[in-house]
This record gives sequence, C-alpha cells and structure tokens, in this order.
Amino acid sequence: MKIKKILKKLIYGHKADSSTYVLWLKSKGMRIGENVTIYAPTKCSIDETRPFMIEIGDNVEITEGVTILTHGYDWSVFKHYSGDCMGSCSEVTIGNNVFIGMNTTILKGSTIGNNCIIGANSLLTGGIYPDNSVIVGSPARVMCDLNTYYKKRAAAQLCEAKELYKNYKKSYDSEPPKEIFREFFWLFEDRNAELIPCFQDVLKLGGEYEKADRRFHSTNPQFDNYEDFLNWCRKKD
Repeated sequence: MKIKKILKKLIYGHKADSSTYVLWLKSKGMRIGENVTIYAPTKCSIDETRPFMIEIGDNVEITEGVTILTHGYDWSVFKHYSGDCMGSCSEVTIGNNVFIGMNTTILKGSTIGNNCIIGANSLLTGGIYPDNSVIVGSPARVMCDLNTYYKKRAAAQLCEAKELYKNYKKSYDSEPPKEIFREFFWLFEDRNAELIPCFQDVLKLGGEYEKADRRFHSTNPQFDNYEDFLNWCRKKD
C-alpha cells in the first residue's frame, strides 16, 4: 500500500489525492476550511492561475469532474474583433457544508451559501446562491430550500431501500447481506447493538461522527430487526 501511494505521488504530483491537493492549493493562496474533500483531483479543474480568488468553507465535498474558474478567456474574441485585451476575473466563494455534484462548473463571480447541495452537471454562471438551497440545472437555479429537500429524501427512504432489495434479488437470486443497505441501516438496526464496520463508516463519512451517532441512538428503527425489514421488502407493492 505504501509503495502504491509513493507511485501515485510520483505520477500525479500535487493531485495524487485529496489531502495533498488541498494542502497544495492552500500553499498557493487559496483559502480552504476544515474537512474539505476533493474526490478524483486529477479529474477536477480548479483555477490554479489565481487560486487566491477562491474561498472554500468547512465540510465541503467536491466530486469528480468539477470545474471552478475565477477568470474567463472570452476576451480572445474581442482581441480579434477590435484588438482590445480585456481583463476578466472575479472571486468564487463556497460556504460551509456544501456538496458539489459531479461535472458541475462554477464560473467567476459565484457565491454559494452555507448548507447547499449542487446537483450534477450544474452550471453556476455567477451571482449569489443563498444559504440552505438545492441548486440544479444549466444555467443553475434554486430548485427548493434544503428543508423541503430533506423531507422529500426522508420520505423516499423506504421505497428506495425496497428497490435496492428487489434489484439485488433479481441479479443474484439470493437475499442481500446487511452491508448492501449501508446507508439504510437506520431503518432496521438495533440501537443497543454494536454496529458492523460498514455502518460505522457511514456515521464517520464526511465528518460529524458524534452528531450522527447521537442522532442514530436517539431515534427508533422502523423495523424490529433485519429479518423483519427483509419480510417487508419481500411483499409485493
């Protein structure tokens, strides 16, 4: 494993992994908070020409294929059109607790508030996107507030868990192990039992482990146990 990490560092340099890339961006003047993850750094394009024009808060998840730009080169057309050379730059600010979906592009002049979810393939063309927003589309718009989306996602948990069960059963003709329902373990897992490692990993993922652990133990499962949950999944709609 150690040799693999060394080789990766030699091949990809400052983009070898998230922590290496974050440290490198900070060394270039980018203001980055705590617990920021850049997934697949080699497939992300974060403006390195003016890194000091970007500020990223705490607990931000930047997924594969994300582009963040603080400048534009559209003035190249003006240069051929009139001979003028024009500057083009504006800061990008990303708040705390933000998830940026795959292949999203954030252009200069964009300000993203706290507690925001940005859907995959969104194009943020500048302007202010307020706190507690779910942002989607090209050009991006606020689809709804975070609380509305939270309620929608919570209401979909049972249906999506059942869909997961049905597709596993269809593909493998066997009952799925607990591990398959790693994000859905809240539905059936005993609050007094020791959690298996993959369920612990879900609580730890992205930080705030203590908060998630407290929340888990303060709620009640919707099913008596895993078998009871499977029996519900077996029922026809």
